[in-house]
Amino acid sequence: MTKAVDMIIPENDFQKLNYEQLDALLLTGHLQSKENVCSTEEAHQKFMNIYPKIFIKKKPILPGIPEKRTTGVHSCNFCTDAVTAESFHNIHFYLNKMKSPDRLQPSFPKSRESVHNLIKILKKIPILRTEEEHETVYKIMKVIPDINEQLSEEQIKEISKVVLREYWVKESTVDANQGFYIILRGSVKPQSKYYKRLIGGQFISVPPQATSATNESNPTQVASSDVLGVGCCFGTLIPLPSKMKHGVLSVLTEENCDFIKIPSINYLRVKEEIAKHELQAKEEVIRGCPYYQNWPLIFIFKLTAQLKWRKFPTDYVFMEEGVISKYVGFIKSGHCNAYRIIPALVKRPLEKMVKQMRQVFIGQLHRHQSFGEMSVLLQTPSTYTLKAATPIELGVINATDVLALDPVIQLLLLQIIQPSFENITFEDLKFKYINNKKQMEWRHKKVAKK
Repeated sequence: MTKAVDMIIPENDFQKLNYEQLDALLLTGHLQSKENVCSTEEAHQKFMNIYPKIFIKKKPILPGIPEKRTTGVHSCNFCTDAVTAESFHNIHFYLNKMKSPDRLQPSFPKSRESVHNLIKILKKIPILRTEEEHETVYKIMKVIPDINEQLSEEQIKEISKVVLREYWVKESTVDANQGFYIILRGSVKPQSKYYKRLIGGQFISVPPQATSATNESNPTQVASSDVLGVGCCFGTLIPLPSKMKHGVLSVLTEENCDFIKIPSINYLRVKEEIAKHELQAKEEVIRGCPYYQNWPLIFIFKLTAQLKWRKFPTDYVFMEEGVISKYVGFIKSGHCNAYRIIPALVKRPLEKMVKQMRQVFIGQLHRHQSFGEMSVLLQTPSTYTLKAATPIELGVINATDVLALDPVIQLLLLQIIQPSFENITFEDLKFKYINNKKQMEWRHKKVAKK
């Protein structure tokens, strides 16, 4: 039977007890004691029911979405993922963003001193900024999600050299139809249904919670309490058409504000210059190859329209012997090793000789050389294996694009392109293999003597 015992509870555990249940337990009668030889069955059951209740258990904290929205889950930090109805009602969308909100802007200036230094740089006209200052602005631009996800690294680097600083006093209306703004200091409130437009043409609206109340006199005006803070963006990189309503991307400053501004005209100019440089680079890498040097410019342009830049690590296999090539490649930087496979006698333990297939090095392809044309056009397997000897940057034209070229260009390619390493005979390969083996044995003997 159950005995009534004196419970000694550490002082630091008092807060974990339910004292009402403890009092009820101590007042339970008919338990075993000095006066009672044994407890009654009823008293025993009552004791056992009350005893677990005297200990307060901590309630487990379950994951959930807070009722009040914080800066960590503000729509401006969601970049292109925001504003669709599905996104706002998808729990996983918010939870993924809430797991590590600081990760979105790991290097964005947060201290007053760093913001002040950045503003000091931006106050200078771009031509007077030093290379170090340009680099500082570039690093900030690169960690802003809306910038990083819309622009290439080259575009960010060039645009960071022409960005401006704008200062607006409290309660000013900023019309962002001709530029893209990043908030450095202060906060703004969207004054229209949309406050941001992405390069693809998608308009980003304020969250549905904030658009429930609208101004009847002006349907585009939003009665919003949603505020965009430091690090948020609004506006557009591509100017809005003149037929669109004035003030579509307007915001109201809640306090004195400092912005980084990318004028739309500057973005378009940088984009055009980069496109020109890329076209020139593509033309140079094709014309640099000996077989293409005398080609008409119109045919070169047909190839550059399909060419894409790609980077590959060392030891990447571009072509395999006996397999049709998947693309035509023009080497911009680095070099490749070419191999052929031959049957060879290999010495095994107990002086046993076994025939095995071995790769033999037959040569290299360097900058301003190409490969894969004959294999793709004739749909014949490659006669050698090509592997990257160093990190490689290539101009690549996929096989489907090559086969879709004008028949005149295909015929011209077949007439002028000569297969690489076609003059190497089987006897040459055997000689190279035997010579390599002798050199390896000689090096091994020299090491053994030392």
